[in-house]
Amino acid sequence: MKKHEQLVQDLISKICQGVITHKLPSERELADKYQLSRFSIRKALSKLEAIGVAKPKTGSGYFVNTAMIGSPLIYNSITENSFEQISYKKVQLNKRVPSHHEMQVFSIGENDYLWHIKRLRLVQDKITQVEETILPVHLFPKMNDTIVESSLQKLALSLGLEIDSYLTSYKAVSLSSEDAKLLECKRSTSAMNITNRGFLLSGEAFIVSDILDINYQCTYHTKFNNESLQYRDQNDR
Repeated sequence: MKKHEQLVQDLISKICQGVITHKLPSERELADKYQLSRFSIRKALSKLEAIGVAKPKTGSGYFVNTAMIGSPLIYNSITENSFEQISYKKVQLNKRVPSHHEMQVFSIGENDYLWHIKRLRLVQDKITQVEETILPVHLFPKMNDTIVESSLQKLALSLGLEIDSYLTSYKAVSLSSEDAKLLECKRSTSAMNITNRGFLLSGEAFIVSDILDINYQCTYHTKFNNESLQYRDQNDR
């Protein structure tokens, strides 16, 4: 882990512990305490701002975003970047009939259609992820290269769809030769396979995506669930 990322983790820990409750130490104080350059300190503070933990006030420094206190904190190597830093490049776009499993996922029939999209996600113009996404045509009647190379989440909102939640799973995989070529790395390189299934307020699934990332990082801060621990302990007996 890079030094500025270690600082991010430490500051988040102190905020969650209640050691820092209002104003963060100044850049100079952090540089002296952690023996880091001002450049590293600024990178760490910018990351705290990007993930919503701290807010800057001109001429006053950084302050804790009290709105997030007590709520689960989840951020990853993509969501810590602003939308302006993220772009997309289309690899594939086609319309096809759903498989039996996909009909169950989207609650659609065999005469309905799905958009099948494959694209690259770039962060600061660097290829970071390969993403394959399927969307039901009845929810997204229009699709073209311009739409594919923009935010599909923003597209859903622009169509009046009310997004409620996502179900996400992670699995370690080895890249195929095709995906390794897209990510500009060696075949069979280890990668994280992230599967997202998005739901609307109505309960209807509106998107399923499979993402491959060879440098994925994800951080969680969640409350301890004693009931879950007790349940698992009972089922081990």
